[in-house]
Amino acid sequence: MKCFCFWAAFILCHAALGHPADQSDMRVRPKPHQLEIRFTFNILTLSRFVGIDADGDAKISMAELTAAQPRIAEYLNQHVHIEINQQKASLGAGVRFEALWPEPEKTPPMTEPDYSGRKMDVTFIQVIYGKRLEDFWLGFEIFEQTGPMQTIRGVFEQDGRVEEVPFSVQEPEYLYDTGYADDPFEQEADKKAAKADMPDSASGSGSSPAPPEALASTSAAVPAASMSTAGSSASMPGAGPAAGPGSVKPSAAVAAALEAAAAEATGEKRWWMTRAVVLMILLVVGRKMQLSARSRIVSTRRRPRPRS
Repeated sequence: MKCFCFWAAFILCHAALGHPADQSDMRVRPKPHQLEIRFTFNILTLSRFVGIDADGDAKISMAELTAAQPRIAEYLNQHVHIEINQQKASLGAGVRFEALWPEPEKTPPMTEPDYSGRKMDVTFIQVIYGKRLEDFWLGFEIFEQTGPMQTIRGVFEQDGRVEEVPFSVQEPEYLYDTGYADDPFEQEADKKAAKADMPDSASGSGSSPAPPEALASTSAAVPAASMSTAGSSASMPGAGPAAGPGSVKPSAAVAAALEAAAAEATGEKRWWMTRAVVLMILLVVGRKMQLSARSRIVSTRRRPRPRS
């Protein structure tokens, strides 16, 4: 009786945890205008998606596996559903396959016991044009082919934060909110990009840099003003002897005015630097608070796929 209970418990635990051959991985990396999804399946799971053994000899060669790649990509696009910014989309036409065992090009035809130990990466990259990636939804319909024991360990990586989400026949769907719509860093980047795209005449400032001729005339006006000031001071009673030719110097009033202007410019520059530092600190604090709040919310955001 004890032996029977032991084996019953073992079978139940094995069924609950699943076999390693039935475990797959998915890594998702969202960016403001790009979504990268990388699946990691073993050959056994891929052979359940589509027929790979073309000649039916119970062996899969690298040539057969390479020939089946377009059909694997098509299968995933049809059975892994995705919505980007609440609009139906696809995983993407561009897909990259990568074998994860040493020297795959030299691999002899693999037999069935080798299927579960050989894994491949299947990577899709979706580019979002004209708008930021605000949210996306994933829904799996592969469990009919793989069987109910199949599980997918999803890992979402964004801005240094990692979140794990399991997918199974019981929980095949997940909605992820990137938070980019309210991200102060992204809003600032959009403002800078819009400002850079504007022509100089439409910048809104209403002013343009002074031409070199104006700068030259301005610089020449300073010594002329100094000479006139010195001459006037020499003509005043009791002003002392006038300076001789070639020894004209700016008066004390002009020098004091230049020093005051320089001091004012330095003070204004320091003030703007202080404001910039305070603004950066506020943006960093706001970003951390946003990520902290999102990590508490996103993990529970699952919703069923609407059926037509």
